[in-house]
Amino acid sequence: MAAEDVCTTEMDSSTAWLVERARQSLRENNPYEAKAWLITAKTLYPKDFGIQYEAYSIERNAERVQESAKLFYHMFEQFPDSDLLWKEVASFTDALEGEVMNQHSKFLTAPIFSGMNESVQKMVLKWLSWRCKDCIEKCRMMLLLMRRFPDVIPRNGVTLIEMLINAEKSEYPDTAVNPYRKLLVCDVLPHLLASENMTVHATRVSSSSSQDEEDLPSGISLTQVYKWLELSIQFYVSCATVHNSVNEHSDTQYNSLIDTSIIAEVLDGKGPWIALHELFYLTAKKCGWIEICSIQERLDSHKYRSSNDHWTSISELHQKLKKMTKHSSEEEVGDDTVEKTGLMYAATILFLQTVWEYCRVVNRLDSVSSSGLVHPLVLVEDSIEGSNPNSMNSAGASSPAPKKKRRKLASVSHGSPGTDDGKNKQSSHIIIDKNCGSVSQSLSDDFHVSVEAWHLLNTHVDYKNDFVRLLDEWEVGQWNWMRTFQVDRLIYKGKYKKAVEFLQEQRLSSEQDTSSNQELLIRGAIQLSCCYFQLDDHKRACEEALYGLQFFSSRSSTTENMALKRSTSVHQGKLDVTGNDSATAASSTSGRTLRLIQCSEAEVLSFCVRLLLSSLKQRLATEGRNDTLIGHVIVLLQYGWPREEATFYELLDKIRDHGGLKYRVFFNYVSNIDILEEFAHLYTDDSYNLDLVPVATSGSSRAVTRGVNKGAKEDFRAALERQIARSDENFEPLLRGFFQEEADSLVN
Repeated sequence: MAAEDVCTTEMDSSTAWLVERARQSLRENNPYEAKAWLITAKTLYPKDFGIQYEAYSIERNAERVQESAKLFYHMFEQFPDSDLLWKEVASFTDALEGEVMNQHSKFLTAPIFSGMNESVQKMVLKWLSWRCKDCIEKCRMMLLLMRRFPDVIPRNGVTLIEMLINAEKSEYPDTAVNPYRKLLVCDVLPHLLASENMTVHATRVSSSSSQDEEDLPSGISLTQVYKWLELSIQFYVSCATVHNSVNEHSDTQYNSLIDTSIIAEVLDGKGPWIALHELFYLTAKKCGWIEICSIQERLDSHKYRSSNDHWTSISELHQKLKKMTKHSSEEEVGDDTVEKTGLMYAATILFLQTVWEYCRVVNRLDSVSSSGLVHPLVLVEDSIEGSNPNSMNSAGASSPAPKKKRRKLASVSHGSPGTDDGKNKQSSHIIIDKNCGSVSQSLSDDFHVSVEAWHLLNTHVDYKNDFVRLLDEWEVGQWNWMRTFQVDRLIYKGKYKKAVEFLQEQRLSSEQDTSSNQELLIRGAIQLSCCYFQLDDHKRACEEALYGLQFFSSRSSTTENMALKRSTSVHQGKLDVTGNDSATAASSTSGRTLRLIQCSEAEVLSFCVRLLLSSLKQRLATEGRNDTLIGHVIVLLQYGWPREEATFYELLDKIRDHGGLKYRVFFNYVSNIDILEEFAHLYTDDSYNLDLVPVATSGSSRAVTRGVNKGAKEDFRAALERQIARSDENFEPLLRGFFQEEADSLVN
């Protein structure tokens, strides 16, 4: 029903007749006659709202500014409770807030509303906010009031913020992404913090003070500003992370609370990190963080700078503040404390941003097209690659290998701390494996910065308490994506025992949660095997490696393994890093090296073979003669041949020193031409005892001993011919069978 019809129905027959005559005159294009009829009606019925509104409508539609504003104010004084009047007021506010306005809205915005006295405008907006029953609408009107009249900010700003915070606590106690927080962080705080009418005081004025409202100081306390900044950080971090990790969250009730429209609005705007940076800068200026403001340009997210550059700026300021505090007077120490608070927030924001950038890629929470990843990434120790094969020589002297097969061994030192944190003080470098697709090397920089920021915030007395409090309030322990950083940080810092405890707890939780994906269990197993290896617990390292591999046994691996022929294995160059520059850098740096690899079957298989090889070599060096271990190592050497060819000739020397080898599953798993050729050559020497043929094949426990048993030689020759015929077959099926059948002897 139109407004005119509503007015008419509220009139008696006499007033309705007068209004209808005025409308008829308008239809006949006679506005002066219409105005005369309405003047007569207002004279006869001065208290009738319908007549007053009709007169206002005529002036408004004719776009006569002064008359419209005067009539509207007259109605506002006489009929403050009229719903129709407040609908008109609402149209004012909609026009004032809207960025795209039609011609009618433009007229309402500028001439009519602006044509009123400022005190009337304030009163209209205040009354409208009081009439709003919906909290969001009420706050929206108060915000509009503060935008139009900055002088009311001191009296209304804090009230508005507390209103939003209280409403959020009541309706959305469990999620930071909600309409109240969005209005607070995105609309109210930027306006309030940018206002010159609002100042910050060291102490807070009590709300229960008996002072008149007009006499209250126009200020807010540092404590209040800190709390608002913390709410803002939590909101923007949630918007940046929840939209990608929401599907990873096992709590469906939690997921249902997430307002995806708010997240989309934040992401479609400046983006959460840039918006957070801008709000932080406003806070820094308002709180008087002079030193923070001095490096603000270097922290500006609008300008491209690496996370390392950002961290350097913060770290340098930290050192500067330490020196200032050391030489400051008692009064100046208080100012330094305020600056350190600002630094704590700056470091916290950088920490959260870099952790997310790292975990987003590692956990594959971004879109596949942006990184090219199909599987998550896992951080592993690269030191297993450098286990020194010469260490096996400690169990016995070696004899020269044939010159035609001799290759120079690369001597690479291998550290085995044996105790937790043994490598904590060594510099660490992360290499991104070339098979990780288009993942940028800056990912390792993000991780390094997040680790350094974590260390600063958790160890320095000026930051630790507040930082720990924030993590507890935000329930960071419940952020699934953050757990990847927690374990990777422990491995990066060489805290292997703590990493083992964390991974074991994570596995227990994952096994109880039926919705957990297998990739989490695989990743945990790989990292556990790394930690056990570094702790010199090689049996457990092998056990965890085999545990991780078992998850692939039920999967179809046709696509991944079609091209994995033994003679052209793609793993032959697995140790190469992304690009020659990275390889050169890795070789020229000192300290530990870690590697990010994809958690795919091919990568896990390659890694586990290398770890098993390194572990078995260590056991051979410490346990003395063990033919079974020697045989197992020879089987594993085939993977990626000829990468480990030099190790094979060391083992061949050992076999000669021992006078032979007993390994009756040899022909079940060995199909490498070079290895078979060497054993065929060794077989011709009657001075060695070789027991390599299964009992089921030979019919009796026959060994090739100084050429005495011709039947054994025939069995050996037949088995050798069968394996040579299989030499072009894919080696991976043999390897999987080896892991399944020989698991117990590999571990024990």
